[in-house]
Amino acid sequence: MCSRQAYRHHRALFLLFPGLIILVALLMSFALTTHAAQAASPHVDVMVFNSDVSPASLRSLTRDIDTATRDGAQALVIEIDTPGGDIDSMKAMTQAELASKVPIIAYVSPAGGRAASAGAFVTLAAHIAAMAPTTRIGASSPVTSTGSDIDPTLKSKIENDLVAAITGFQKRYDRNAQPVAGMVTAAKSYDDATAVQEHIVDIGGADAANLSALLNTVNNRQVTLDSGRVVTLQTAGASVQTLQDSVFDSFYNLLLDPNIAFLLFIVAMIGIYLEISHPGVILPGVAGAIALLLFLFAAGSLAPNWAGLALMVLAFALLVLDVKLPTHGVLTVGAVISLIVGTLIFFNSGGSFNGPMINPVIVYIMGGVVGLVGLFLVSFVMRAQHLPVTTGPESMIGAKVIALTQLHPQGRVSYDGEDWAAVLDAPATSADAGSELQIVALEGLRLHVQPVWMQKLIDDSHPVSTLE
Repeated sequence: MCSRQAYRHHRALFLLFPGLIILVALLMSFALTTHAAQAASPHVDVMVFNSDVSPASLRSLTRDIDTATRDGAQALVIEIDTPGGDIDSMKAMTQAELASKVPIIAYVSPAGGRAASAGAFVTLAAHIAAMAPTTRIGASSPVTSTGSDIDPTLKSKIENDLVAAITGFQKRYDRNAQPVAGMVTAAKSYDDATAVQEHIVDIGGADAANLSALLNTVNNRQVTLDSGRVVTLQTAGASVQTLQDSVFDSFYNLLLDPNIAFLLFIVAMIGIYLEISHPGVILPGVAGAIALLLFLFAAGSLAPNWAGLALMVLAFALLVLDVKLPTHGVLTVGAVISLIVGTLIFFNSGGSFNGPMINPVIVYIMGGVVGLVGLFLVSFVMRAQHLPVTTGPESMIGAKVIALTQLHPQGRVSYDGEDWAAVLDAPATSADAGSELQIVALEGLRLHVQPVWMQKLIDDSHPVSTLE
């Protein structure tokens, strides 16, 4: 019987394994067929870039370039409408464009759109640059993250570097390099007609009135990639596939907002602070720990001034100390000041020029919230310290007990349903069983008691003096 079951078992495994191989082969064949169909069918991938130049847009661009390369797109069209952004992200984005293995068409659109500041660099770093009617490009002078002017010496260095970069793009793609230098040194801006006339961009006007017209215009154009490979675009009539951000990408982009990152730090600060001041609550501590990890993840991508983080951590330490030490809220006030100053340093004095900044109003409001929470807990702790003791041995003083045996002067009493050894304190010398007594002291596990009527006489003979 056992040998028959073993035979069936081995036979099932023998049939299962080839079946699994066949299933995997069919799925692989389906995947390859789908990929081949995509590659055989000419299509163009489109990335909509209508936000600031930032670490988030850098992530989106590099991901979309990889996607267009993998799915065999004829080209990646970047529809640009941006006010610009930080220099570090811009440099990384242009490097990704220059090294792309798929042709990139930068298309400033829709009508009224712009490729301003760092956006002009992203546009001109593409293999083909186009502008829809009534769009503009330029005004790329470097400024600080607050929008103010840079130190003259440093500004000269940055401008020279940016001019070299933007004119390098133009020369690489046989476009006019001379006018683009003024975008950096004199904050010049050009409308689409002037940009086409000056050969700053490749295509404009009716040839770029919409995406379909643009794809027809660039059809059969040759593009030389960084590897030296020459690609002939087949874009006329090609299907268009707009690339979308995933849920994770959208969440990541949200985290890179300095205001969101700061609010995460506040949640972490208050949550962990509540857990330390009231151990065992658990939920605030867990929420605070998660918020802290998300804050550190976001801060690492924002390139802030890490010196400010020391003041932010100091604010947390001062809050905790104010609960433990009798400072009556003084340390909480110091914590609020440290938090506000540290946050502004952390977010608004680090990173590259034109980087994302935090709204000071949010900092002041949340600083006030942290201060109120801290002062509330400090006042709560102070009130608790002045309340009568309701737990431990001290709480037994003054409680009533019933004599279980005669006390002469020692005996047994009942306290809270438990049998205790007891002794009468002078001047009482004896008490009958069943009499009501009052605890006046505690010595180890033995209670010192007095008859209730005698303790009342003692209290009445020592009235409390008051002032009227």
